[in-house]
Amino acid sequence: MSPTPTPGANHSGLRRQLSLAIPADAEQIAQATDAVLACLANLKVEEEKSMAIGLAVQEALANAVTHGCQNDASKMVHCELSCDEDGHILIVVTDPGPGFDFSAAPKPVVQDVYNDHGRGVFLIRQLMDEVSFERGGSIIQMWKF
Repeated sequence: MSPTPTPGANHSGLRRQLSLAIPADAEQIAQATDAVLACLANLKVEEEKSMAIGLAVQEALANAVTHGCQNDASKMVHCELSCDEDGHILIVVTDPGPGFDFSAAPKPVVQDVYNDHGRGVFLIRQLMDEVSFERGGSIIQMWKF
């Protein structure tokens, strides 16, 4: 199933620009990220800001698929992109998982540089201006101003 955008509504000064629901399948992450990048291009978001958001979205989706859904393609991951009239971008990624202790998310250290996991939340926090978690960590809200 391909990610499909759906029109959104106006909420608290934010206008939903994109809403995706994808199966928790790693193969869907690139398509969803591409849809977010296309939406950002349509909004005329500057390239550097767009690339940071795209990478953060890719990491958040990967975490949702891998950890939140345990790579179970029968489960769905949701991704929404909203913006306000000042160009502030909000991305929300939601999965049906139990969440995690986001305050204890590992911080990469030099000896872990070759691990293929363990840097997603750290990277998201570096790329985005504000990051918060809800529902025990199964919802991540990422702001780029």
